[in-house]
Amino acid sequence: MNKFAYMQNTLLAFLTAFFMSHTSVLSAASVSAVLDHMEWPLQTGETVRDLAQLIYPKNTHMQKYFIAETIKLNQETQPDLRPSTIFSQPNVILIPSIKQLSHKNMQKRFRY
Repeated sequence: MNKFAYMQNTLLAFLTAFFMSHTSVLSAASVSAVLDHMEWPLQTGETVRDLAQLIYPKNTHMQKYFIAETIKLNQETQPDLRPSTIFSQPNVILIPSIKQLSHKNMQKRFRY
C-alpha cells in the first residue's frame, strides 16, 4: 500500500471513530461547538500540506484554505508552523473541521 492510500485509510478510520464516539453523547448544540476543530496526529515526515492534499486531493483552493486555517489554530502552541514544516517525531496539531471549513468558505463566497 502506498503512502497516500495509507494516509487516506487512516484519515477515514479516524474521522469515522471520532464522529461515532461523539455524536451519540453530545447534544446537537454542543456538537457544532466541539467540531470547530480537532486534534490531528502528524507522523514523522508528514506536513500540513500533505494533510491538505489528502483531505482535498483535487481542490487546490480548499487545500490552501485548510492550510491557512490550520496555521491560525496552532499559532499559540506552534508559532513556527509552516505548510512545509516536517516534524522529526510524531506531533499533534489542531485542524479545522471539514464542516467548519465548508461553512466558512460558503460565507466568504456569498458576502455582499
